[in-house]
Amino acid sequence: MACKPLALIITGILLTPNFASADVDISKSESDQAAEKAAKELANPNTAYASLNLKLQYSGGYDGGGDSFATVLQPTLPFPMDNGDKLIFRPAISYVQNDFHMDSPTRSQHMDQSGVTDISFDLAYAPKMEGGTIVAFGLFASLPTGSNDLTADQFAIGPEFMFGKASSERVVGMFPNHLYGVSGDGADHSDTRINKTSTQVFWVEILGGGWTVGSAPTFSYDWNKDQAEVPLNISVTKTTVLNGRPWKFGIEANYYIEKDEKTRPDFMLSFNISPVVENKLASLFD
Repeated sequence: MACKPLALIITGILLTPNFASADVDISKSESDQAAEKAAKELANPNTAYASLNLKLQYSGGYDGGGDSFATVLQPTLPFPMDNGDKLIFRPAISYVQNDFHMDSPTRSQHMDQSGVTDISFDLAYAPKMEGGTIVAFGLFASLPTGSNDLTADQFAIGPEFMFGKASSERVVGMFPNHLYGVSGDGADHSDTRINKTSTQVFWVEILGGGWTVGSAPTFSYDWNKDQAEVPLNISVTKTTVLNGRPWKFGIEANYYIEKDEKTRPDFMLSFNISPVVENKLASLFD
């Protein structure tokens, strides 16, 4: 439960009434234009806007029956530099509730668990590019901070890279990374050591009026299990201005056409809420 105070601290630091540092001048008469501008900016993974992303995810269709629910808090914290480059920090804190059966040829195990999972984060350097080109590179890591039954019990780290293109009509690109366990009890044995390659391919159409539609599936391959995961993904979002602050609301769905049949669901549905916030931590680097 150590992640709960951390989540509250992050929320308290970022959710402030002052929105000036987001560089969006909003009045009532300009709310539509502000929502349109924010929708385009938030569609770009190298955004200069800080946001506090909350995802409520329901997963079902386990082979043995049951379902699971996850609450994910994932702030996006850009740190702009004087030359136009950015450092972007994205931690993810999750609380899960599992209630499904994991079947094997010899037995069925009831996965009745709840608690926090391991904190993951990525730290990327995004150089300023011309012509709408998106480039970022950095590292992706996982910390063994989860509850007893929900931790991989190891520190894992690896490289990440992003390349894409943004225009006024759409944003497209890809975001590969690799995660490898380097320390901790879980990394001591090859069968439990994290060794996973993932690639997110993203496409977002900017429809106008604050609306977007797109797809951002994350394909992965677990080298220990020789197991691929391939989802079909679709999302719809609407950005609006509430009380002078842009908020992005979205729904997202995954359908898994390739997965670990014993432990993974058939589908995932997510409701996402993303207020644009002031990154007060950025002032520490001024």
